[in-house]
Amino acid sequence: MDNFTDVQTFIDQSRLVTGPRELERLLADISRDMGFDYYALIHHVDLSAYSADLRHVTDGGLLALTNYPESWIEAYVQRNIVADDPVLLASQRTNVGFTWEDVGKMIKVTSHHRAVTEDTRRAGLVQGFTVPCHIPGEANGSCTFAVRTGRYLPVRNLPMAQLIGSFAFQAARNLVRASAQNPSSGPVQPLSERQLQCVALVARGKSDWEIGKILNISEETVKRHLSLARAHYDVPKRIQVALRAIFEGQIVLADVLK
Repeated sequence: MDNFTDVQTFIDQSRLVTGPRELERLLADISRDMGFDYYALIHHVDLSAYSADLRHVTDGGLLALTNYPESWIEAYVQRNIVADDPVLLASQRTNVGFTWEDVGKMIKVTSHHRAVTEDTRRAGLVQGFTVPCHIPGEANGSCTFAVRTGRYLPVRNLPMAQLIGSFAFQAARNLVRASAQNPSSGPVQPLSERQLQCVALVARGKSDWEIGKILNISEETVKRHLSLARAHYDVPKRIQVALRAIFEGQIVLADVLK
């Protein structure tokens, strides 16, 4: 599996989806290709509006897409487990993906949390990898990939799952914005060429000083370009600009991997 080629293909395809069913199919396919059995992309809010026909996404703006076993989905919603799920609580402590085995290192696990974990395992979900998706001004969310009983977590594909989870969440948000017919929610004009150069280097982990040296411009000019790019996308962090630019097709993963 050519991970980065597959991630870029997912980005390109997810950008074109017009409804939640299409995104569900893409997530199911890429999850299977990565070696997972299940996925769950959700907002960390009351999920009582969840419906099998996915109208909660297009009509209510609630992000909840999953192929978990139906009995577990029903129990999860009816018992409002989202409020006490130790995995989701742990995701509030970080911006990067983590395995379920690491939850105990991130939060104080109570007996109630352990009971939720046992119920999850009895439902056939034994191990997982959760990608936090925190957007300032919006409900927190996450995209989780899990394996069923008797299967092992595909550790070598966790970096790929980190990327897929982030871009899948952005695709779901786009569906909500499109259904709300809110044209002001995304950029109208592309970033400038110099802004894109700076953003691509940010995605490669370069500092402002390093970017300035590479592009032969001052560090202050780099800061200005990145500030304008953040304002363009209305996001507070550099890496969020990079993710948005990649998702929008303004830069591709090949630009990041040069």
